[in-house]
Amino acid sequence: MTVLDSLKRPDSVALTLRTLTPLYTGGVGQHGDQIHPSGLLGGIRRFSCLLAATVGDPEFEHTVWGTPTDAKKHHAKQVALRIDASDLKKVNDLPARINWDRPDGQRRQGWFYNVAHDGVLRLTLTRRGISDPHWQLLLLALRIQIRHATFGSRDQWGLGVLTTDELPAVESLQTAHLSDRPGLHRALFVEIQFSRPLPPHWPVRLEQGLRWREKLRNSFRQPGADDLRHYLFGQLNRHGSAINLSALYPQGNQGCALRIWGVIPHTAPPQFADRRNQVMQILRQAIQKGPNGVCPGERQVIWQDGAAHQANLATWINQLAGVAA
Repeated sequence: MTVLDSLKRPDSVALTLRTLTPLYTGGVGQHGDQIHPSGLLGGIRRFSCLLAATVGDPEFEHTVWGTPTDAKKHHAKQVALRIDASDLKKVNDLPARINWDRPDGQRRQGWFYNVAHDGVLRLTLTRRGISDPHWQLLLLALRIQIRHATFGSRDQWGLGVLTTDELPAVESLQTAHLSDRPGLHRALFVEIQFSRPLPPHWPVRLEQGLRWREKLRNSFRQPGADDLRHYLFGQLNRHGSAINLSALYPQGNQGCALRIWGVIPHTAPPQFADRRNQVMQILRQAIQKGPNGVCPGERQVIWQDGAAHQANLATWINQLAGVAA
């Protein structure tokens, strides 16, 4: 055993996160008047399990996150979350509703908001008895989620983009084995960077993102594509949204950006798996074209599709996480 092997690995990681778009974690009645740790922990669980499916680890969810209380062999979660939200403030100019007329002149129902939070969030994750490989997998997923995805609820409507000046230290991934479960090998991560100043007010930033969402959703208004459109962008009491779009956030010194991410297919058993290539082609064309009159000027699209990295998936995961192999 080497000296490094004998060192005890840290049992917790502390992060100082800043909101790039407001954070919303729901709560009783969906009022959003405070930050709920369970709303953050649930998202971290889901994203880390996506990575576990990607590397072919079927025991990760059970071992790290536990099993339901009605399971024959109940197992409690082995991760604790502590948050300090004292430096978050309520967003005062979040609109109650954003809507606009459809091309046919009818008024759509729109998108509804109430209270979300902006500022600095301190988060501490502590492990309780899980193995080093599972702890490393959790931290690797957390890095990817911060760099490319979102946290909390209503992230399909623009909320929940966070950033940090210091990501948790983690070892690079060495191998990955595909599974048939939803995972990052089915993920799409896109950042659209605009060479224009960030609008100063949240209603405008949110609406810009929602108009991009409308553009992508309408690109699937084709004969025979109704079920596919609902599967990708959500349908009440049937499907959650597979695709999340952020509001505009600051990027670089004078620019702004928005991010798009999702897992397609996002259900088990997978639906529309045989149409994934078609979905990617339609999305890519819609993103390159963009909605008319929204975020004019030059833009750069950074497109990353997990399906294009099947042969070197571990390398791609490390790239997403910002660690060297």
